[in-house]
Amino acid sequence: MGIIIESHSEDKLREYYSAEFKLDHPKISYQFRIRKSNSEPMFAVVKEGSKALENIKEGDIINMRYHFNDNSIPAESKETKIKYIAKDSSVGFKGHLVIGLDIGLEQEENLIVA
Repeated sequence: MGIIIESHSEDKLREYYSAEFKLDHPKISYQFRIRKSNSEPMFAVVKEGSKALENIKEGDIINMRYHFNDNSIPAESKETKIKYIAKDSSVGFKGHLVIGLDIGLEQEENLIVA
């Protein structure tokens, strides 16, 4: 009998559409669309000068709420690490910053089916 290892983490990542987190001042949420590229599995694009940038910095771990493409699936809260905040003209948004996000996919256990 063989062992098949399936990772459901990456499938879930593909289904995430947006995420949000609470800003410190004022007490409101900031919501953004989840983006992906060949070099970065999950990032956000934020306009320079956004209030959201005043509340996060590289290395922070923030509780974010993730929404799926399918609205019938309830949102999930996950601790998310801010990997980097950088200007990147390759994403095609002038006057914006790219924020790399990490929800610890490499730390999640794979499902083993025997």
